[in-house]
Formats: sequence, C-alpha cells, structure tokens
Amino acid sequence: MRETLFFLGQYARQWRHTGAIAPSSPQLARAMAAQVGTLAPGDVILELGPGTGVFTRELLTRFPGHRILAVEFNREFATRLRHTLPAAIIVEGCASKLSEHIAAHTPGARVGAVVSGLPLLSLPKDLGAAILAAITDVLPAGRPYVQFTYSERAWRGNRPPGFAAPTRRRVWLNLPPAVVMSFVKS
Repeated sequence: MRETLFFLGQYARQWRHTGAIAPSSPQLARAMAAQVGTLAPGDVILELGPGTGVFTRELLTRFPGHRILAVEFNREFATRLRHTLPAAIIVEGCASKLSEHIAAHTPGARVGAVVSGLPLLSLPKDLGAAILAAITDVLPAGRPYVQFTYSERAWRGNRPPGFAAPTRRRVWLNLPPAVVMSFVKS
C-alpha cells in the first residue's frame, strides 16, 4: 500500500514523466520479464523507467546471475530504488544516454535485453526518438526490446526502425489493462 501511495504522489507531481495512473501489476511484470528470453553469461538487462521497481524485482528474481541496470529520470523513484533494491544498479538519468550509462556502470557488458516502462509516445517527440535511437545503438541484433503500452493502436505507426514487428500479449490483470510488445532487433 505504501508503494502505491508513493507512486500516486509522484504521479501527481510529475504526471508527464510517470505516464501511468497506478503501479504496474505483478502479472504485467511477469509478462514483461518472460519476453527477455534466454541470456548469455554476463549479459546485462537494461530497464528504462523502473518507477517503484515492480519490473526490477521480477527481473532480479528471474535472472539472478545477471546485472540489472535501471535508468530512472525521477530522483525520488531512483533514491527509493537504491534503498529497496540494492542488487540492481540504479542510475538517475535520461534513457537517451544509454551508451554513457553502460560505460559508467557496466563497462564492456553486452546488453541482453531492454525492458521499458517509459511512456514513450507521451514524451516530447524528439526525446522519444532519442531514446529509441539509444536503444538501437546499445542492443545487439537478435535481442529483444520489450515495451508495454495501454494503447496498442498508438504504436501501430511507431515501430522503432531496425526492429521486426512485435509479438504482442495482452495483460488484463493490470490497471488499466496493458499490452506487452516484444520487438527484436534485426
């Protein structure tokens, strides 16, 4: 309950960056993590916009031998995550600077997957484009970029360049219901 209240407080203060009206459900977190697939030893999972850490916790549970590098723009979320999830590497910063975050915190690591809770389509268009370009730059061919959305229709004309059409999975047990999209880099 405290996590939900904390989330709602951040939503009220920074709704444009938060992008959701409630924390993601455990069912959505499991669906997102399932799309990561098999990782090679030493692969790092990048998480964009971890918020309260629902996806981060699931990723840590599902991939205990891999580092999670979570990039959070909201200072309050980042500070809280550092205390509650010390096993993850929490970076306060912009997701458009992924190469810099990797170089600073996991130098030389291969990115095995990108998992995003960012409201990309509600961000300013140039910022959303910069974040997608950063994902493209750091993700090797054949690896997934996993994104969820509340509006599958809005993503129809917004497939990231260089990625295959996504597989989709609807998660009804989330507020509101969400669609998990898994894009694979060509």
